[in-house]
Amino acid sequence: MSRKFEASQREGTIGAIWRWWTTKLIRYLPSLNPSAALMDQVWPPDLKPFERAKFATSARLLSCLVTESIVRAFYQSLDAPGLSGFATIFRGDIRNDSAFSAEDVLAIVPLRYPPVFKYDGVAVLGQEIGLLDPLDMVPVVFETVLEPSTDVDTIVEHDRLVGFILSALRLGGRLKLARKQIYNSTDPISLWTKFATCYKLDEEIQQDIAEEFSSSVKWQAYSYANPPKAPLFEDSSIIWEQSIVEGHPTHPVNGPAYHLSSHLIFRSVDLLHPRLRFISIPKENAKITYDFERLTKPLLEAAYTEVGKPLEIQEGHVVVPVHELQVFHIKDKFPEASIYPEEFNLPLLAQQSIRSVVLTSAVRTISPESAYLGPRFSTQVVPVLFMDRNLVTVAKELASIVHQNTDSQVAKHCAAIVRECHEDGSEERGERLIVCTSLVEKGHAGLNGHLPAVIRVFELDTQEKRLRWLEKFISVFLKAFLPPMLHNGVAFECHPQNCVARFDLKTKELKGFIIRDFGGLRIHPETLKATTNIDLDFLAGHSIIAETLDDVYTRMYHTIIHNHFQQLIRVLGLHHNGLGWEVVRQQLRQNIPKDHTLTDAWLSPDKKTFPGKCFLRMRMASMYRFHLHGPFPNLIHYKGCEQEDRM
Repeated sequence: MSRKFEASQREGTIGAIWRWWTTKLIRYLPSLNPSAALMDQVWPPDLKPFERAKFATSARLLSCLVTESIVRAFYQSLDAPGLSGFATIFRGDIRNDSAFSAEDVLAIVPLRYPPVFKYDGVAVLGQEIGLLDPLDMVPVVFETVLEPSTDVDTIVEHDRLVGFILSALRLGGRLKLARKQIYNSTDPISLWTKFATCYKLDEEIQQDIAEEFSSSVKWQAYSYANPPKAPLFEDSSIIWEQSIVEGHPTHPVNGPAYHLSSHLIFRSVDLLHPRLRFISIPKENAKITYDFERLTKPLLEAAYTEVGKPLEIQEGHVVVPVHELQVFHIKDKFPEASIYPEEFNLPLLAQQSIRSVVLTSAVRTISPESAYLGPRFSTQVVPVLFMDRNLVTVAKELASIVHQNTDSQVAKHCAAIVRECHEDGSEERGERLIVCTSLVEKGHAGLNGHLPAVIRVFELDTQEKRLRWLEKFISVFLKAFLPPMLHNGVAFECHPQNCVARFDLKTKELKGFIIRDFGGLRIHPETLKATTNIDLDFLAGHSIIAETLDDVYTRMYHTIIHNHFQQLIRVLGLHHNGLGWEVVRQQLRQNIPKDHTLTDAWLSPDKKTFPGKCFLRMRMASMYRFHLHGPFPNLIHYKGCEQEDRM
């Protein structure tokens, strides 16, 4: 749980903030289809926060299992109000020519819209699903049982819906189910345990992930029950940063994992308003890059000015500002560290993308490799990259510190980076800075808080307005972030948490973006060297280094196509009709030279799939900084539900 600090371009001002990698992840978004009101005839549309959180976590789990091809799932259409069909998700290996029973089924999920199908899928029980998104699901999941017992409540609230599903299954004849074998799934842990047992996952990992899902439910329920106010365009950047209700569009688990106790978090520490504490370590135990001490000095001065007495620094020591939650780890892992009294602290406002919390993939820290690379990349590489600097501003990392411990898993708990803070003074420059994740958020308190922020704030009340807004956004985005990859082999990790949109304060027109955080860069050193004559200075084994340009393209596809654009297009109601993806194709053709290798990699009709980042596979393999990829449907070619049905 290392800290990142942001240094203002205005000398003498430093804002201290932390990694806050999506404490809230799952989304449940009502359909933009007017016929969604008909769903009242099938089930009650409103859920209490805890039930809603349980469904959201289940939806994310099932989405990852299917999209990462860990399990197989099939779609059948359904003649029911407000629904297009349902997905039957199996829990183990299945043969295409088999007949199936309740024991083979992991879950049955009603869907508002058809999912994205596998281009080479086998029609075992309907069309085979390649991408199952939580936004397509309705808030109910069914499980099955071979022999009902007193431990399983087979009473189903949605009898009419179950009747529709059973009728459709009987027509297929491959899956034999009786009414008493179907029951409401009310707990994602049940789904996870069924899958993990069948998958024969290591018991310790299985239990760890189960506890993370349990924690996820609690945190998401808290978020639903205590939503922030709906942000307005006039609100400051920090208000937008703290407006997140749900968060990351594809990660299977949201919120801090079980390692941080609920008592500590909910009662003692306010993650939105944390306090900055101070420690010191011997300089001989620290790797310091650039002028870290000078840049952090204003923080020390502010702290002891508030207390009214100096903060004494031992000879040969360096002071490291830390998140208040990190003090425990400092005491535990670094006996040579000195902890300054609690009275030396500074109150802070946490940004959305960089709060320091425990998440499923890892304790969110700054690795020694990242602490070493960031300032060097900022100084050596950023100034020579091919980019339109009117459209994209790179928040440079100016200095860093990391402990010398030879075990990087220990050293990462005592690390910090000083980064530029372009939010400071943005209004004086006539700009409103809005972190892109917050644009697609909904479920806020206040007037029209049920609407996604992008639709509410920019008054996108017609399809034509949404299309115009999306076209401008994608055009500016690609002009900002494609050139460094096309020319220099450098892909920024420009997913919505790392991108801050710059809007004109008066007209609300999009002017460009700020990109922050270098932990997810992907760089092809040979291309960088050939185009800039820069030999990148990095520690051996760093995860940002790409062996080939295809590796760079894979990272960029995940961050902008699968993650950033897909989420935005779905929220704007431009996914299922295919209109949003037509905009993407047009803009890609305009911004990628026909003879460039990226044209074939992304736009070739033969590229039906593209390597997608497999969050759940990575977690099951205890992987974090290095990615696992699987064949996801190439969304660039997606043309909408009707086209999919005819294929």
